[in-house]
Amino acid sequence: MIRWIDDFLALAEHKNFSSAADSIYISQSALSKHIKAIENELGVVLFIRSNTKAELTEAGKIYLEYALNIRNFSHELRFKLNKFGISPCIYRLSVGTIPCLAESGVMESLLEFQEAYTNYSIQISENDQSTLIKQLMQKEIDAAICRIDFLPEKGYEIVPLVEDEMVLVCNKDTFPFEQGSEIDLAGFKLDNVYTIARSSDIFRLTRMQLDEIGYKKEIASTVPRHMMLFPILIQKGGCAILPKQLAHSHMYPQLTYYRIRNAVKTHIGIVKLSADDDNPQLYEKTNVLLDFFKQTKKAKIECNSSSPSD
Repeated sequence: MIRWIDDFLALAEHKNFSSAADSIYISQSALSKHIKAIENELGVVLFIRSNTKAELTEAGKIYLEYALNIRNFSHELRFKLNKFGISPCIYRLSVGTIPCLAESGVMESLLEFQEAYTNYSIQISENDQSTLIKQLMQKEIDAAICRIDFLPEKGYEIVPLVEDEMVLVCNKDTFPFEQGSEIDLAGFKLDNVYTIARSSDIFRLTRMQLDEIGYKKEIASTVPRHMMLFPILIQKGGCAILPKQLAHSHMYPQLTYYRIRNAVKTHIGIVKLSADDDNPQLYEKTNVLLDFFKQTKKAKIECNSSSPSD
């Protein structure tokens, strides 16, 4: 999905396959294949095609926002690394991530790592949680940035990075409260609760939050990615339970979120397999990345504890 970001952005800008292909110096057929590959991976249609035009769908407009963020991060990374020149020894690290880098602030730490370790090259790929764990187990990636709430400690080395909490997302006219207000979820009648796919950790966290208030109904519907929920809430009503970091739907002013009293917590961390004798060099180079995150986290804790209180 990240591989063809520039192709997607070119088509979103030119709204025509021929013009977009010319702008990035590839054939029209190659562009069409790349866009179709992204759509197949996401499981959504991003463009409405006609003989002369390619207009973004609602899902395409949401993906556009994230695609721009990814490209901006990529350009910033290249700019910051230019001053270091070419290192004689480059260690390549393949890092898989759930869709969380921009919202969680983890991307900033990855950029800081690249500044500090100029002989490391990080290749980032994005996928769902279950796929990332499979890739990690099969050693297709060196490390994963993912939710660690249900990840067993045995077999993995884990560095917790970010704590978040589950919140309620719905139309603004559903409840008469200010955005971000804390509500007692047990005091409200909830109809049509939506969330992410059943195979995801977010589904399990949502179910935990509902179990806390004795809500026994089935989840009304699920979708592959959180950004596909917002149009559903606008069109059909109902609500979604999501991590707070994913609830900032500024593209949809009709929606708001409320904090939940006794909210279920969720955590994102960076994970690698525990060391074994198969490939010591692989684990050694990945340790450098995890140690950096450990030191960064420790420094932030020390900084916060030494800050004078008001």
